[in-house]
Amino acid sequence: MSEIYIYTGEKGIGKSTLLQKLFLKKENVGGILQPRLDGIKYLVDIESGEKRKLELDENESGAETISIGSYLFSAETFLWGQQKLNDAFTSTNRLLIVDEIGPLELNGSGLEPALTKIISSSIDLKIKLLLVVRPKLIEQVVLNYNLNSPIVFHHGENFPQRLII
Repeated sequence: MSEIYIYTGEKGIGKSTLLQKLFLKKENVGGILQPRLDGIKYLVDIESGEKRKLELDENESGAETISIGSYLFSAETFLWGQQKLNDAFTSTNRLLIVDEIGPLELNGSGLEPALTKIISSSIDLKIKLLLVVRPKLIEQVVLNYNLNSPIVFHHGENFPQRLII
């Protein structure tokens, strides 16, 4: 049975940066991160370190975009992120990280539908899922994805030892 962890903290406090330090290119770890690099949000494949620009500005024409509030994101990069999540899920990884589940995913966009498939398929597998979720969205994420008693820990707390591979 999978173990599900929710890592939470407010925007911009270093969650993705810490995850990069702990898990980037580590054996038996897969998934994606969403760090800000030079003020721009990217998707980074944990296994390879490959990154793709996620956040766009209004001057970047020609790209298919997904918007939420004042933010524009690359639909192509989200599709790439979904593929990277699917690849990581079907490999032999013992820890799968999804940074992050937010309003886009809760509305069926962003990393969806791959995310729902992975979470629902993980129930019978012996993997650990580490989901990054902002505090105000935890309850909604737990309900939306039907998570059964996830272990929630906050940025600044010690990482659960079971996650350190």
